[in-house]
Amino acid sequence: MAKKITDKPGKYTGSGQGKESQINLEVEVDEDKIVSVKPLDQYAPDSLADNAFHKMAQKIVDHQSADVDVVSGASETSRGIIEGVKEALNKAAVDFTALKENSAQSQTETQEVIDVDVAVVGAGGAGAAAALAARQHGARVALIEKTISPLGASTFAGGMFAGDSQQQKEQNAVVSKKWLYDEYMDASQGYMNSILVRRIIDESGKTVDWLNENGAIMKLVDAGTGGSFDHIGMPATLHGYQEGGTKAVTKLIEKFKSIGGQMYFGFAGQKLLQDADGKVIGLIAQGDDKELHVNAKKVIIATGGFGGNPQMRKEYLGDVSTQGQVLQNTGDGLNMAWDAGTAHHINGSTHYFWQTFSNEDIGAMAKLVGPNWMPVNALADFPNLRVNNRGQRYASETHALDFAVHGAELSEQPKQTEYVIFDQAMLDKIKEGGMVAIEDHYGKWKNKRQFYMEFNFPTDTEESIKHEHEKTDFTSLLNKLSSTNVVFIGDTIAELAEKMGVNPENLQKSVDQYNAAKKKGEDELFFSDTKRMIPVENGPFYAVKYIARNLGTLGGATIDEKMHALAPSGEPVPNLYVAGADASGMYGKAYVDFEGGTLGFAYISGRLAGIDAAETAKEGK
Repeated sequence: MAKKITDKPGKYTGSGQGKESQINLEVEVDEDKIVSVKPLDQYAPDSLADNAFHKMAQKIVDHQSADVDVVSGASETSRGIIEGVKEALNKAAVDFTALKENSAQSQTETQEVIDVDVAVVGAGGAGAAAALAARQHGARVALIEKTISPLGASTFAGGMFAGDSQQQKEQNAVVSKKWLYDEYMDASQGYMNSILVRRIIDESGKTVDWLNENGAIMKLVDAGTGGSFDHIGMPATLHGYQEGGTKAVTKLIEKFKSIGGQMYFGFAGQKLLQDADGKVIGLIAQGDDKELHVNAKKVIIATGGFGGNPQMRKEYLGDVSTQGQVLQNTGDGLNMAWDAGTAHHINGSTHYFWQTFSNEDIGAMAKLVGPNWMPVNALADFPNLRVNNRGQRYASETHALDFAVHGAELSEQPKQTEYVIFDQAMLDKIKEGGMVAIEDHYGKWKNKRQFYMEFNFPTDTEESIKHEHEKTDFTSLLNKLSSTNVVFIGDTIAELAEKMGVNPENLQKSVDQYNAAKKKGEDELFFSDTKRMIPVENGPFYAVKYIARNLGTLGGATIDEKMHALAPSGEPVPNLYVAGADASGMYGKAYVDFEGGTLGFAYISGRLAGIDAAETAKEGK
């Protein structure tokens, strides 16, 4: 019998801090139970926030506890909901000891056993492609995903590369395979599986065509249209999402389900099952209240790497490694593959790309100005002076818009931190003439619209051109944010250095050297394009702090060109495949410097793994 938890039944409100804003909610309690948890904010139907709230609310009611596990992929939202629920329960004077006893009585767990030909762990781009391809080739397939809805790097990306898609052929824009191969070789300096790289290049066009046929609509766009200034004029490789990554992956999963595929959201892979000879024969996955026992002839691991796992990042990447953008990518699949005998293959490859703010800094800015902090990102879009946390200029600023290169440079700095330095004169120019007064990034596409979706938001050259010409006053926003650990303002360089907490002599030396290079027309230190450099001369002076943007880790498990997981001997681990960011062989230490490389490998490797798994399962191999 449930114990009494409060003498004040009723409805109570609470709030907690989410990733970018406060979460407001209402909790209804009876004398002996939590009745309901409802949002007071409006969320887009079927959005991650909407799904996360309802999942967390259900957990809290089912478990009769606010101390429940967070929803994978929405941890900060989950913690904000927990914080808000606890605040509401405190208002209701709930006896938490009695509630805990009631919670203990409500716990039950069951097991479900399924039999399939192919089991795929991870429902991002690689996993969704693997599952769909395997099902289309006649296999019985289960797709298992620990999050509650499609989520992963593939849902945030802008598009994938290809060399010879149907669109490229029709537009007479086929990219030389030698050029693509040379780009991979240049980025890796030979630290790559060249056989694998060649197959991925060969299958790139076919995969784009296949994705379009199956609802993940992609369209070829010019290089540089996403703002990577240094890519302008390069071969067009990027096939950009036309409806966004989340919708693309969702459509692939819906297609998979429509032709008989079995989808299991909310189940995290725990371990692979092997027979006495070491053959993989299935896996165990864990849900909130149910264990899934999967008997499978083939298993494909596609769980997105370990960018969200601080312990693994420290072990394999060193003391300093910025958190990956996808927090639920915690190395689950890699640990399963390694435990089954797959060779470790981590060579330090991390997908550093551009710069960002820490979650703590985003939270601090959001508390002050809500979502209006976001325009601060634009102040990193120019070749301004950049210094590290020692106050030193550390690289050519004209790399700043070559996002992969700049991300790698930034990752090598202490605490993977940089400060973008500018003066009032720059802000005044933007106020009077828009950002185009500093540098024109999109003018070449006037009357030649390029469009795709990245981070599920439009990248539209027409809108970008319009935005570049908008007169914007950043001064007021920066003043509001100067109480955070992001924005620093000083009337002199010495005062600015003091506010930043950097060595004042180093910062002054960096400013002087940068300004002198601009005036001389020659940068003897880092060989920047001095025509693009922006002087730092007229106070007040500003610094905005950014950290390296780690999209995720790349690699960890050794594979061959058929995506078979390989043991240290070089022989396949029987019945096991690894695809996408869990698989090694495509990269050395650095990300390839053309557009769409990582997403391309995810979709291509997943599709190829699915085909091979289905065909060999049917043949009994």
